[in-house]
Amino acid sequence: MAVEIPFDNIYIILIFSILLLAIGIYGLTSKQNMIKFLIAIELLLDAAHLNFIVFSNIFGASGLVDPLPHAVVIISICVGGCIAGVALALIIQAYRMHATLNSRRLSQLKH
Repeated sequence: MAVEIPFDNIYIILIFSILLLAIGIYGLTSKQNMIKFLIAIELLLDAAHLNFIVFSNIFGASGLVDPLPHAVVIISICVGGCIAGVALALIIQAYRMHATLNSRRLSQLKH
């Protein structure tokens, strides 16, 4: 038997997702540290995952749970974790070579 989430809770989850999205966008636009960029991108990904699951619950058949959105989100989380690991390795290598994590300083090195 599927457990349905009441609509009041769905709207709370959507508001939380919008809050995650706003924090992620703020982190991308205002910070210069590359690790903070990576955290902001992960927050944006989490907001997208949350929206995907909630909208599948809203627009899905009543009383039934569609496993496809859940499977897509699980695969996306796995791929996102791998990408975050590679990005973190690149950030560590950039810090070892240039002794800074400031993205503006690193972009000035190419000139």
